[in-house]
This record gives sequence, C-alpha cells and structure tokens, in this order.
Amino acid sequence: MVAIARVASTVGRLIFDTKFQKVLSSSIKASGRLAKMKGGTRFTKFGKQIGDAFVRAEKKTGGTPFFKDMKKLVTDYPGDLKKAWQGAKGFTGKAKALWNVTKSRGPLLGYGLLAGFEIPNIVKATVEDGAVTGAVETGKSTARLAGASLGAAIGTALIPGLGSIIGWFAGDFLTGKIVGKSYTEKKLAQEQKMLELMEKSNNSQLAAMDTQKLLEGLSADATNPFTTAPMINPQMTMTPEQLQQMYNILYGQQKLDLNG
Repeated sequence: MVAIARVASTVGRLIFDTKFQKVLSSSIKASGRLAKMKGGTRFTKFGKQIGDAFVRAEKKTGGTPFFKDMKKLVTDYPGDLKKAWQGAKGFTGKAKALWNVTKSRGPLLGYGLLAGFEIPNIVKATVEDGAVTGAVETGKSTARLAGASLGAAIGTALIPGLGSIIGWFAGDFLTGKIVGKSYTEKKLAQEQKMLELMEKSNNSQLAAMDTQKLLEGLSADATNPFTTAPMINPQMTMTPEQLQQMYNILYGQQKLDLNG
C-alpha cells in the first residue's frame, strides 16, 4: 500500500508540480553529462538515469504543496508577460522575453488543451457506458498526462528551448499509442464504419435495381420489333445471300485485288 501511495504521489507531482518537473529535468541533464564524462553517451543507462531523477525530484519536493504554485503560474502570467515586454528592447529581445515567460508554463498550456478533449470524453463514457468505463477513461487520461509531462521533462533536458513542447507532444503521442483509443475515438470509428457499410449496401442495392431494369428493358426490346433502344451484344443482321457475296468478293475467283 505504501508503494502504491508513493507511485500515486509521484504521478501527481509529475503531472502538476512544476518544481518537480524542473528537478527531474535538471537531474536527467546532469546524469547525461556524467555518463559522457565516464566515456559513454548521454543515453547510457538512460532508464536508470530517469529512475534516479525521479528519486531525487521526490526527495527535494515531497514535502511542499504544488497546487498553490500552479495557481500562481496561471494568475501571474498576464503580469509576467507585461513585465517581459516592457523590460526587453527591440523586436528580437521582446520576442525572446515573451517566449521565456511562456515556455516555463508550457506544460500548463498542454494540460488545458488535453483537459479540453479528455474531460468531455470521460463524461461521455460515464453517461453512455457506466462508471466503470468512465474510470477506465480517467485512467487513460491520467496516463497520457503523465506521459506528456515526462516527455516534457526529458525534452527540456535534451533540447533547451523547444524541447519542453516537443517532448510534451511526443510523450502524449507515445502514451496514447500504449493506452489505445479513447471512448470517443472508438465511437467515431464505429460510426464511420457503419456509414461505410450502409453506403456499400446502398450501392449494391442500386446496382441490383439497375440490373433488373436493364433485364426488363432487354426483355421488352426482344418482343418489340419497332424499338429503337440500343442492345448489348447486337446480333448479325446480314442475310445468308449477303454473307455469300462478301465471301466471294474476299476469297472467290473474282475477288477484289486489294494491291492494284
């Protein structure tokens, strides 16, 4: 039970605690440098590097609340943007200052976007298929948030600047592949398949009706000598005498000289 509670606490901090994420990224970055100093690459025993980083981050942030810090990051964002704009010079300087303020809140923006898609999905699954399905979708959403947060932390350690955003989307994408499609995505896929089957069935029925009409039309033509409707595979209409004359012209003693 203690181990489960510890994992749950770590996942919560990985998703919501920006300080935990910073320590995690710094630890991964430091472990990579140490691995290179020992003659390896920054990815030598990368799994162990990440595991050790979790332990360090939990020790440094385990006793501090983090929802208050999250709230502060959100509420201070407009003021921080204004200060960054006023304190920088030139277009390049201002753009860089605004980017620095924004990238530190990158995961929070990702949470908002992901929550905007996942919360309706969880509600839909719960209402339409029951609490168990809703709980499963909640677990999937939590896993995707955790994967995205871990990706952002790794991306920050490996690629300064854009690494956080790149890692976030990469982590969310990979975790999504592992946990599978959401309830809403599965429903949409089923509806699309049903539409395709209905369209295929309708086309088959129309083709059968067209064939029946064609057969009826041919049957009517066969009994009506005055019809002008075109026929499929028309039969030869020359008389035997005309056929004989054509044969004599082509192959008989008085055949035409096609070379003269």
